[in-house]
Amino acid sequence: MYGSPKDFDGSMFFGRTVGLVSFSVNTIHITFDGDISITLQSSFEHRLGAEGTEQDDVQQVPVKESRLMQLAGRTVERVEANVDGTLTLHFNGGHVLRCFDDSLQYECYRITHGKEVLYV
Repeated sequence: MYGSPKDFDGSMFFGRTVGLVSFSVNTIHITFDGDISITLQSSFEHRLGAEGTEQDDVQQVPVKESRLMQLAGRTVERVEANVDGTLTLHFNGGHVLRCFDDSLQYECYRITHGKEVLYV
């Protein structure tokens, strides 16, 4: 549980569009325009629709099935970054992605913005 830096606000994601969602054995990679990406290595939650409607349970990487590919073409409308390491991205169409920092031993996700890499 590394948490996020105190000065991290996540605003780099605002207005960015998902171009690619890809899966490997131990990661899920979400690529945005503007040379930004998130690589999930632990748990996350993806909600569909308006607040309080269709909701997925928290999932762990690796996943056997997912609806994350529905994020392709979606644009980030709001970002929440907590010091506990939870990053929440709100997309057009009501999609919400929460990335959790819940491992005591390993990185849970990483954010790449150009040459900068942030491990959470």
